[in-house]
Amino acid sequence: MTHPGADEAREKLLVNLTPELRRDLRIRAAEHGLNMQDAAVSAITLWLESPHPPEVETRGAKSWGVFLPAGGPARFTAECEARRLTKVQGMAQAIALWLEAHPSPTERRVAQPVKRILVGNQKGGVGKTFVASGLAQAMAEMGLNVLLVDYDPQGHLTSRLQIPGLPEGSDSLLKHMLGEADRHLARSLVALPHERFGGRLHVLPASKDAFLMDAKLALLQVGRDTCLARALAPVEDGYDVIILDGPPNLGLAIDLAINYVQRRPGELIDHSGILVPVWSDRSSFDAYEMLNEQIDTHCRMTGAVVDQLGFVVNAYDPRKGVGTRSFYEGWNELTTPGTLGTIRDLVEGREASDYQVPLLVHAPESEQAQVMRSLAKELAA
Repeated sequence: MTHPGADEAREKLLVNLTPELRRDLRIRAAEHGLNMQDAAVSAITLWLESPHPPEVETRGAKSWGVFLPAGGPARFTAECEARRLTKVQGMAQAIALWLEAHPSPTERRVAQPVKRILVGNQKGGVGKTFVASGLAQAMAEMGLNVLLVDYDPQGHLTSRLQIPGLPEGSDSLLKHMLGEADRHLARSLVALPHERFGGRLHVLPASKDAFLMDAKLALLQVGRDTCLARALAPVEDGYDVIILDGPPNLGLAIDLAINYVQRRPGELIDHSGILVPVWSDRSSFDAYEMLNEQIDTHCRMTGAVVDQLGFVVNAYDPRKGVGTRSFYEGWNELTTPGTLGTIRDLVEGREASDYQVPLLVHAPESEQAQVMRSLAKELAA
C-alpha cells in the first residue's frame, strides 16, 4: 500500500470521516493540483488557526487515515480535547473549512496523464466485471471519454455487453503487446451504441488468445514489463480514463496491469491505480492479502509506485448473518486504502448481466446505478 516515504517523518492519524467529505476532499484536491494527503494537512492547519468553526454533520462517518507531519496527530488530538470536540467533529470541521477556502477553480491547474484504473482481485466471482463496467458507464455518462478493456481471457465483459469477441487471427491486445499486430489498435475498439453514453464509451473486446498470454509473454525477452503500456499508448490521447477488467489470477498478465497503472512522473497520488472489488467473507480477505503481497513485490523489484484506490464491497446482504456483517465492518475499518462504496445484492444487477444490457441502461435509477455514479464522481477527480 502506498504512503508517504519514511524520510518525510510522518505519522498516521486514524479518525472517522463521512464518505461525502472524503469524496469532496479528493475531488477538490485534484482540481487544485494537490494530493489528498497534502490537502488534509492544509485543512488541519487551517482548523488550528480557526478558533470557532461551525459544527459539521458527521452521521455515517467511517474509518479513515491521513499521514501528518511528525507530532501532528498528537497536536490535533490535544486541540480537540481542549475544544471539547471529538476527533470526528474536529476533522469534519477542518475539511469543511478547507473546502470553503478552496472553491473549484475555473481551470485544472495541473495537467495529468490519462487516468488508468485496474479493477483487480485474484479471487474470481467478486464482481470485477460488474464494477469495471458500471464504473465505465457512469464515467461516460458524466461526459468523460472512457476505454473499457476486457483484460480477462474468459471474456465475460465482452459477452455481457453483447459485443462479439475479436475473431481468431485478428489483431488482439496480445498481438499488440507482442509487437505482432498489423493494424492500429483503434481498429479493434467498439463503441457502445446507447444514447446515454453519447458515443464516449468504447470497449476493447476479449480475444481467445488471451488464454495464452502468460505463456507467450514469458518468452518475450525485451520490454516485457512495459508491453501493455506500449500496446495501449497509441490510443491513450483519445481518452480521459482507461479501465481494465482484470483476470482472476496472480499471473504475469496481472503483473503487467499493475505496472501499467503505476504512478507516472508528475502524476498525483490516487489519480491512477487499483480498485479492488471484494465480498464480505473470509476468502476475500485472504485473496486481498495475496494481491497486496504481489503489488508490494512488484513495487520492490521494479521501483514502481502503485496506488491502491480503495475497496468496493460487492453483493453485500446483511441478512446473511453475523459473519457477513462482521467481515463488512472489517473492510470499513481498513483505511489505506479505504472502502469507497457498497453495492448491495439486488435484482437489478443480476438482471442487467443476464439480459446482457448495461446496468445504467437497464436500471438507471436503481440503487446500484447510484453507487456507480458516486464511485465515478470520486475516482474521476
